Amino acid sequence: MQSSQKHILFLPRWYPNKTDSMWGLFVKKHAEAASIKNQISVLYLEPLDHAEKKLEIVEEKTAHLYTLYIYYRKPSNPISYLYKFISLYLKGYSLIDNKRKLDLVHVHILGRMGFLALISRVALSTPYIITEHWSRYLPTVNKFSGFIRIHLTRLIVKKAKAVLPVTKNLSEAMQSFGLLNQNYQIVPNVVDDIFFQPPLKKKENTLKRVIHVSTFEDRSKNISGIIKGIKKLLGKRQDFIMIFIGDGLDMNAMKALAAQLNIPKGHIRFTGLLEKEALVDEYIQADFMLINSHYENMPVVINEAFACGLPVLSTDVGGISEHLDSSRGRLMPVGNEKAFLENMNWMLKHCAEFDSPSIREYAHTHFSYASVGDILNEIYQAQ
Repeated sequence: MQSSQKHILFLPRWYPNKTDSMWGLFVKKHAEAASIKNQISVLYLEPLDHAEKKLEIVEEKTAHLYTLYIYYRKPSNPISYLYKFISLYLKGYSLIDNKRKLDLVHVHILGRMGFLALISRVALSTPYIITEHWSRYLPTVNKFSGFIRIHLTRLIVKKAKAVLPVTKNLSEAMQSFGLLNQNYQIVPNVVDDIFFQPPLKKKENTLKRVIHVSTFEDRSKNISGIIKGIKKLLGKRQDFIMIFIGDGLDMNAMKALAAQLNIPKGHIRFTGLLEKEALVDEYIQADFMLINSHYENMPVVINEAFACGLPVLSTDVGGISEHLDSSRGRLMPVGNEKAFLENMNWMLKHCAEFDSPSIREYAHTHFSYASVGDILNEIYQAQ
């Protein structure tokens, strides 16, 4: 281990765990990027309403990360819950700190984890930084409310050594709520190296392949708008297939909508959840990605598409425009069916003209483990 390496405690609100292997996967990728030049330990606390055991502590060691999972039965009494939450955090902190003294706490997703980091600063003199991914601060979402929450979060942000939103748009939204800190820096989400490995293929599809990858939550992703739009588009051209990748809350409803509209099966496909090589293969074979969200921050699927040399057609929401320009795709207004059809027609005609190697290089420069790891290392070393 290099003497310059620091021991960083990742403290995430969302993280892959025994109940959901995909939950907060983007946080784990940040941890993996950070581990290139520093020692990273992760502490994940998960209250369970109906846990079989009152307390379960699980250690996981890989070549790059040490993770301590603490699962516990959630008390029904709020005061008991708060006491247990704090005491189990301090227990987990101590177990990790005893292996090697911690230099810094790195919070991912504000709220209760920021509160724990503030306790660490006051009680243990351990500084902390914050990475924020959550879109709740955006005006279109507007889910950040409550007198105590707002004022406590302002204090947590003020006392942090640095605040690292994943987009400039999110940074501005946070500061509009008075979440002020002199050291705001943008650190984007990470793309797994697996997306950079396959050679880029020349597209020779009989039907142009348009993919949408998401968690299938229609309120934000507006998947129903895509399905209704492609129904109209198929009335004028049949040279494409729309491929939906993922799973989630509204999957069955979206399948039912496609059936109700009598969209031919040869022009629509639902793959379900795909991971690793299977997901990468769909990206590589596709002609472009489609995002039709009502609101977003910066979905990591766009970063993944870029890593596979894929242009993107997206609604102009959140921080997407910070990375999506005319050399990597097109932006369109939200909730405008006419614009949707015009832009889909344009992309189907011109998608082969985008420079895939250039798109991939942009992704590597901005979203790879190495690039994000370097940024995080500079921030850690400055504390």
